[in-house]
Amino acid sequence: MTSAVITTRRHLDWRLLLTAVFAASAVYVAWHLDRGWVAHDEGTLAQSAERLLLGELPHRDFDELYTGGLTWLNAAAFRVLGTTLFSMRLVLYAVFLCWIPAVFYIATRLVRPVVAAGVTLLCVVWSLPNYPAPLPSWYNLFLTVFGTAALFRWLETRHVRWLVLAGIAGGLSVLVKIVGLYFVAAALLFLVFQAHEQSRNNEITSVSVTTHRGWVYASFATICLLAFTVALAIVVRPQLHAPEAVQFILPGAAVAWLLIRNEWTQPAGGSAARFVSLARLLAPFLLGFALPVAIFLIPFARADALGALGNGVFLLPQKRFGVAGYRMLTLWTMLALVPVGLLFAYGRKFADRMSRRHLLVLGVVLALYLLATAWLALGYRFVWYAARAALPVLVLLGIAVLARDRGADEESRLARSRLMLLASVTALFTLVQFPFSVPIYFCYVAPLVVLLAASLYRYARPMAPAVPAAVMVFLIAFAVLRVNTSMLFGMGVVYRPYAPTGSLGLPRGGLDVPVGEAKMYRDAVVVLTQHARGGYTWAASDCPEIYFLSGLRNPTRVLFDFFDDEAGRTARILSALERKGVTAIALNGTPQFSPWFSADLIAELERRYPHAENLGKFQVRWQ
Repeated sequence: MTSAVITTRRHLDWRLLLTAVFAASAVYVAWHLDRGWVAHDEGTLAQSAERLLLGELPHRDFDELYTGGLTWLNAAAFRVLGTTLFSMRLVLYAVFLCWIPAVFYIATRLVRPVVAAGVTLLCVVWSLPNYPAPLPSWYNLFLTVFGTAALFRWLETRHVRWLVLAGIAGGLSVLVKIVGLYFVAAALLFLVFQAHEQSRNNEITSVSVTTHRGWVYASFATICLLAFTVALAIVVRPQLHAPEAVQFILPGAAVAWLLIRNEWTQPAGGSAARFVSLARLLAPFLLGFALPVAIFLIPFARADALGALGNGVFLLPQKRFGVAGYRMLTLWTMLALVPVGLLFAYGRKFADRMSRRHLLVLGVVLALYLLATAWLALGYRFVWYAARAALPVLVLLGIAVLARDRGADEESRLARSRLMLLASVTALFTLVQFPFSVPIYFCYVAPLVVLLAASLYRYARPMAPAVPAAVMVFLIAFAVLRVNTSMLFGMGVVYRPYAPTGSLGLPRGGLDVPVGEAKMYRDAVVVLTQHARGGYTWAASDCPEIYFLSGLRNPTRVLFDFFDDEAGRTARILSALERKGVTAIALNGTPQFSPWFSADLIAELERRYPHAENLGKFQVRWQ
């Protein structure tokens, strides 16, 4: 058989695999796309987009919770696809479909195509199907993978355009939510590593390079990397405990340590040449980053609202600490990795002689364990514990691998660089879980953990391939059977099958939500719209979805009440109600984040709106 035919078949193989994975993922996620919600999440995004369409500018005219770029995208979705909650999900789905080939591309650079197909499926089932709401963190994940794929491509071609595209992905991610800076920081760390590698490789035959160190450059890099580590600690400081230090500071600090160590133990030439080499890598990336950011700033500059934008993006979110926070798992939960380590040790022991009996026993044990997770809460939690503990452990293993040359590096000249990139991105993007470290937030970073594990596989000791394959199949099955089908608020704690759902039954809905919630919102919206005149209402606390579902406008700039300034709050609210002629209001009796209203405000509201009807957690009052 000629080499041309072999090459053609290989190309066909990966194309068929990608097509199969893409089709399966597209159908599977589409099946979940309209299911479930967290009402205030959807309401926040929808009300922000609608206020933009009504001529209001984020941050200046209302408290935009994120940077604001996603608000423009959702507003466009309303214009093109209709003003419903489902329209925003369709746009997210379209971006997700573009994400699948990017994940597969990265995976094929780490493992064989057939394994890459499994890796891609694992990334899919641990991500969007768990909570298909169009939240910014999903876009941050997708753009981070796009940027990583661009950097992978740059490693192969060395074309500057891929650095620019990676920077654009980073810039767009920041415009969605400020946590996009985590990818930007990770990319910068990777480029520092790459500049060092290039300087050594380009001049490896020169004696001066191996003996002469650029002290100025090395000192500059060290100071910057130490400052970066301090910045990590400052970010986490408002909720700093041992688990947070291990999950959010230690991985990034380990990456910085490796870069500092390289500078002082592996001289790579004079300072002038080193600065030039680094600048050649950073300039196109930062140019790409600046392009979307500059375009985004134009309407704020024209409206003289750059100060409001800065306050809304960098200062206002600080109010979340202590209100919308959730602690990371305690350190003892990392012991859940011990059985995983023993399983891989078992695979190494029988690397060359794993019989069918061994395979059968392994398969039966994992299948029984999977079945037990439906009713054994501790067994269910242990899978989550191991998955979440894997992130810092894998990053530290990656840094240990990169600390010295390995034989596996000889098989691929790009293996070290790919591992460094994935270790950096995972180490930084894990901060997307902070400060609200509930299990669903792990799903925003889980695909990066999977890709990092695939990158490390080539460095693992030889083992029976059936063992990692069995683990992958188990994790896919666990996600499909126990995570994708579970209630969001029990996720990671105990398996609770999703409650029966029904159509929200409102013109602006388009989602299937728990039956009880659907009826409550239908009743509340009907009663509210019957008594609201003049196009305005006031819904509080923490229920922005009421504005969108009813089509009534918000007379204040507030979406979540804990963001509001306490000074003069009662007078400010009453003045807004009077000014806009609000005739009916909705009070949320169980806000998730904000405290209940002051007694004087409640008394005045009851006086102004004497008629009331209780509808689930809502009390609708009118004049």
